[in-house]
Order: sequence, then C-alpha cells, then structure tokens
Amino acid sequence: MTRKMIIAPFASVVEEPELISQQLDEMLYGETCEVLGENGSFAHVRTNGGIDGFTEKKNLYEMLHEPTRVVCKPFADLLCESRDCFRPMMTLPRGSMVDVGYSHEEKKYAFAVLPSYRIWYIQQTAVRPFRAGNRKDIVEDALSYLGTQYRWGGRTPAGIDCSGLVMMAYGMNGIRLGRKPVPESADGFVKTEKENLKPGDLLYYPWHVAMYIGNGKMIHSSSTAGGVVVADADSRPELLCMMTKPDLE
Repeated sequence: MTRKMIIAPFASVVEEPELISQQLDEMLYGETCEVLGENGSFAHVRTNGGIDGFTEKKNLYEMLHEPTRVVCKPFADLLCESRDCFRPMMTLPRGSMVDVGYSHEEKKYAFAVLPSYRIWYIQQTAVRPFRAGNRKDIVEDALSYLGTQYRWGGRTPAGIDCSGLVMMAYGMNGIRLGRKPVPESADGFVKTEKENLKPGDLLYYPWHVAMYIGNGKMIHSSSTAGGVVVADADSRPELLCMMTKPDLE
C-alpha cells in the first residue's frame, strides 16, 4: 500500500470503479489516502475517514510537501498572477490543505506550492494555520456550512452530509473523526447525558449525527430539510446516545 495526495479540488470516492456509482465519501485537495490497488482508470483507496472505495487515478499524485495551511473561506481561487483579474486556475473548497509560502513584498497574496512544483497565488485571508481548536472554534466552523445543500457523502460548501459536517468541523480543528455515523466512529469520545451537554458534543441517531451548539439547539445536515440547518436539539426522535470529548475546552 502507498499513500498519495489529492490534487483535485475534491475527489469523489464511489462504491464501484465506474463513473455512475453511489458516492461514499469525498477527499479534499491536499489530503492523503491509502492506495490499495488499481482497476482501469480508477484507484482502490481508503480515505482518512476509513471508507474503502474507488476514485479516478487522475485525482492522485505523489506527495511533495506537507501542507502548512488550511482553506478557511467557502472557496479559494488559485491564480497564475497576484492579480484578481485573471481566470482562476483552480478553486479549492473549505478544508483543503495547501503548502503555502509568504513574501514581505506581497501583502495580499501568498504562494501555493503544488506537488508538480508549480506555484500559484492564493489570497492570504483565504487560509489559516492548522490549529488545535476549542469547542467555540468547532461550533463556529460547523456554523460556517449553514445553508449548504445536502449531498450524500459530501464534505464541501458545494454539498455536505451529516457525518461530513461533523468531520469537517472537527477536522478543521485538528481532530479526526471516522465517517460512519455510529458512536464507535467518534474516537476519543465518551457518552454523556442531556443535562451535561456542551457545545460541540455529538448527538447520534440511527444513521444520522448532529452537533449540539448550545442553548438547546443543534446543527446538522438533513436530507429532509435539504441541507445544513439549526434545529431544536430534541426535535428529532430515536436519539441513540450523546457523545462528548472530555479533554476539549
């Protein structure tokens, strides 16, 4: 098995090695995955969320440098020149990871170094350093997807599902969660009770997960509502359990 980097803005991971197949997950630019094998134009991969599936081989590249920044705006353009009048060469969604450099002479743009050694420009305000976030940061990152349409297996502002939402909110703050919406996937979490809920805690239902954000409210990506919405924390039946991360401030 080898590890390769995602070089598409986002790469669909599907159930079968064909273009028309159920989507299982998405991988974002700068992430890595395990390559388990090949099947024609597809690679058999295992995502960081623990999902085995297939993605097109053109989405993968040998890793050059470790990323140094994460995209924090909904979308960030990569430009061939440090002027915004040029057509974007690529547009990266929130959560993409890039190797970024800076110059004292360039006040607005940073340099994004691609695995191919090509250097493009990205707005400095579109990226931030990796951080070990707290509960407030995690809730803020979850709320940044508010209004995003529902997409099965999605993880971007173009479309996101329930587990994708909590994965991104925690992942943007240095905490990796599994993809499958069951309590066992929440590594490092323990069960909690309703009276002890804190912002950022996770609410698990049959094949669904939401995040408690405080004041009796939760945020989740709902296929019924068509996207990411805030709702009353007790508005959904069949609550299985509530999970908290004890070491999170």
